[in-house]
Amino acid sequence: MRYLIRNKNAGKSRSRIGLIWLNDKPRTGASIAWMAGVVAERIIAGMPMFRHVPRARVAALARHCAVLRLKRGDAACRRGETANGLYAVIQGQVKLVLRADHAAEKVLRVAGPGETFGEALVYRPRPNPIDAVALCDALVVAFPASAIHALVERDRGFARRLLASLSERVHGLLASIEASALFSARQRIASYLIALAESSRDATRIRLPMTKTLIASQLGITKETLSRMLREFADAGLISMQQRVVVLRNPALLAKAARPAPARNTRASGSPAA
Repeated sequence: MRYLIRNKNAGKSRSRIGLIWLNDKPRTGASIAWMAGVVAERIIAGMPMFRHVPRARVAALARHCAVLRLKRGDAACRRGETANGLYAVIQGQVKLVLRADHAAEKVLRVAGPGETFGEALVYRPRPNPIDAVALCDALVVAFPASAIHALVERDRGFARRLLASLSERVHGLLASIEASALFSARQRIASYLIALAESSRDATRIRLPMTKTLIASQLGITKETLSRMLREFADAGLISMQQRVVVLRNPALLAKAARPAPARNTRASGSPAA
């Protein structure tokens, strides 16, 4: 196994990225950090998607991956670049965003430790549609598509987990479209808080995982609307807040606020069915 250094593109948007290549084909980066292969194997083996992959296959995968050390604002990948691989977050948070030419952005989701992104492009390489930007210091593993293809061929369990991840992304996208098209701002915010509570160890005490600006972007509302609705929930006794910590005072009523009102049956009683 060889470690090669290349220093290039200094001063560009990724100039602070420490780039670790574990084979002899390094990607371009401005600063290089070092990591022993055995450490990379341990990191990959601990990720949920790779946890049950035999260690020998993890070792083979590690020889083809790169570990990106990102500072806040650095991008693991940019929109328009050729995307041909899978990314996994080791540490920190990475926001996945769509950007318009006039700099407006839509946050699709925030990937945290153990979560992956880029699955859809593993088998259909094409220009990347999103920016993946670190919200804080982060470590991200980049797996080339060819290495993922080889692992899928050899490991049915991993193939099932990859398909499950893709399925989860599709369902999440459909839920986001449904909320944006059919739910009010109040319902979206209530649903978001309920979803956080359901995935939290403490179902009544949660911590907002990101800033209100990012949450508002993800929900398709303004930051002002988010703040106003949270105050209304607090005034109604549904929640209480202390900075980013939210306590659900009345989860049942909050869940009720998250549900769309049932459609009224305007057909007169006794009218024949159509």
